[in-house]
Amino acid sequence: MAKAKDAYTAKELAIALNVTVMTITRRAEREGWQSRPRAGRGGGNEWIISSMPEATRTKLLAACAQDQLDALDRAPKLTLATAAVSESKKSKALARADLVALYTDWLDKSPHGAKSAARDKFILAYVGGAWPALLKVLGDKVSWKSIERWKVQIQREGSAAALVDRRGGANAERMAMTESHAELLLSAVLRPNHPSISGAIRMASAAMKARGLEVPAERTMRRFLDQWKATNFGTWVYTREGKKAWNDKAAFFIDRDYSLIEVGDILVADGHVLNFETLNPWTGKPQRMELVLWYDMASNCPVGWEIMPTENTQAIASAFRRAVLTLGKYPLIAYLDNGRAFRSKYFNGVDFRQTGIAGLFQELSVHTIFAWPYHGQSKTVERFFGTLHDLEQWVPSYVGRDIESKPPRLNRGELLHRKVWDASGCRALTMEETHVAVARWVDQYINRPQRGHLNGRCPAEVFMAGRGSGVDEAKLRHLMMAKEVRKLSREGIRIFGERYYAPELYSRTHAVQVRYDIGDLSSLLVYSEDGKHFICEAHKVRGIHPAADLLGTEQHSADLREALSLKKLQEREASSVARGVLEAALTDQRNRMRALQEEQVEPKAVSTGTLPQSKITSIEAAKRQAQTKRESAPTYIPPAQKPDIVNELDKYEYLFNVSVRDGLTLRESDQEWMESIERTEDFQRDAAHRYERLRKYYARNRANPATA
Repeated sequence: MAKAKDAYTAKELAIALNVTVMTITRRAEREGWQSRPRAGRGGGNEWIISSMPEATRTKLLAACAQDQLDALDRAPKLTLATAAVSESKKSKALARADLVALYTDWLDKSPHGAKSAARDKFILAYVGGAWPALLKVLGDKVSWKSIERWKVQIQREGSAAALVDRRGGANAERMAMTESHAELLLSAVLRPNHPSISGAIRMASAAMKARGLEVPAERTMRRFLDQWKATNFGTWVYTREGKKAWNDKAAFFIDRDYSLIEVGDILVADGHVLNFETLNPWTGKPQRMELVLWYDMASNCPVGWEIMPTENTQAIASAFRRAVLTLGKYPLIAYLDNGRAFRSKYFNGVDFRQTGIAGLFQELSVHTIFAWPYHGQSKTVERFFGTLHDLEQWVPSYVGRDIESKPPRLNRGELLHRKVWDASGCRALTMEETHVAVARWVDQYINRPQRGHLNGRCPAEVFMAGRGSGVDEAKLRHLMMAKEVRKLSREGIRIFGERYYAPELYSRTHAVQVRYDIGDLSSLLVYSEDGKHFICEAHKVRGIHPAADLLGTEQHSADLREALSLKKLQEREASSVARGVLEAALTDQRNRMRALQEEQVEPKAVSTGTLPQSKITSIEAAKRQAQTKRESAPTYIPPAQKPDIVNELDKYEYLFNVSVRDGLTLRESDQEWMESIERTEDFQRDAAHRYERLRKYYARNRANPATA
């Protein structure tokens, strides 16, 4: 019996006490031992040890101890081959044994009485690399005292297995990670809400207990996660942090060869919110402004930028215009951000994605590429914005680029920092100061040597070597004009809260395309709705002084006269055609009445027999007088007698209608006056084409009165 129990059978007691079974039975009856039924096959009873006398119990425990010692003597010696340890621990144990053998041989060869010095020299030789293979396995933290302890352990056990590191052996079974353990642990840690490792291990441990599994140690689960993450890093990042983090941390990195492009081949555009405050020129309040920048990919040189409260298409256009002027030529490719402003309705009034990137860049023969969403590394300008942070930190109104870098004055309770900031006169920059600060920093940046594809050259040096000879600024301004579709009305064109008008827009109510330069809104270019046909240039209309001649200046009076003249001209143009149509209709009616009168029977002569002779004589005299007056009267009223004729154009209009429309013969003086007016440059430029059309119209009506 190798192990003490609380109850034994009579046979077991007889063997332990070296007596017969009958002796045990009689002693039990004599000493009053208690018994209980024996479990297992065969039945019978077991005698309970606690009911036995103390002398009997002592003899029984001594017999059990002796059996255990005999079993140890019969057990085989533990060797490295039979030791249940890992290969790394076995290798370390063998290295210790080899070092012990070298140490013993070293001491045996040392002179008598010099053992202490020999030990120190041996350690110095070992640390110095006399046995590099052993030094690599055991390290340089070995002392001669450790070697002496290892030697004693080998002598005691008789095998190198005594030098095996037994730490952690009790948890060998508990440290094993099965497939079920791994499944629960990965399910807890691979979640999009990014749980902490400690929290995920606690959740996994609870799930393991619920399934009746033994829970491994936390260190074991952490070690498993580290090993799994090392071989499944892409899945780890995509599941816990999302696609953008996966692209930034785990996806294959595409390396561009910038030596294959020239300066001006590709301009990259992007927006950046400045990390300091600037006074908004429209509201007067401080805010972080938006920097829209065009960046040459080949030279790493900023070539044009604009600063505005928000990223919008006007800022993009202004920055692009400056970039082209700086570059001295048009770029081949515009590499644009995927943001809202770059994708908005711009230049041609429709979304780029619906037109295949039309608009301004198409007119300039510039190909357009949009960056992938959430791929910051695809735009080289992103790295420039990171460098720009050096400038932002030196601006007094710096607000930080994240919570950690926020200045103390913006934190709660930092009264001292706030007072010092106010007392030092710090404030938000004006828009002009912001432009100057950015320009000065850019000048310093482009003159600093850079590594990478520039190979120690400055961006300015590379840029100037490939800069163009220049572009036509007037043509660029025209091409840079923004485009919008507007509806014409009697007021002309309403845009930006202003009214624009030109005489060519009179009587038009259809939609047109207007083009304008955001830097000069004094006039608009008006085209047909499809933009193919130019109509006119409409200028901004100034308001008229309510009492221009009495209270206004000479300019106010001139504006009033110009407006009245334009309105009068439009009235003539509108009424002339209408008058021509009406007169043609009246002429037709007169012709019809004349035809009817000719068909009437001539009335009989009035009998004079009943009238006195004096009365008849007076009637005949009145007839002759009326006939004479009718024959001697002029065929039209002279212009001087017409009160509605106030200027030369009115007079010409009247005489034109009398002669051309009505077909009456003019007096010689009036005919000569009309011919002199028709020879003037103003008449040829402004009115000749109109009256020529009317001549053709009246001639056509006279030739075919039935269709008139």
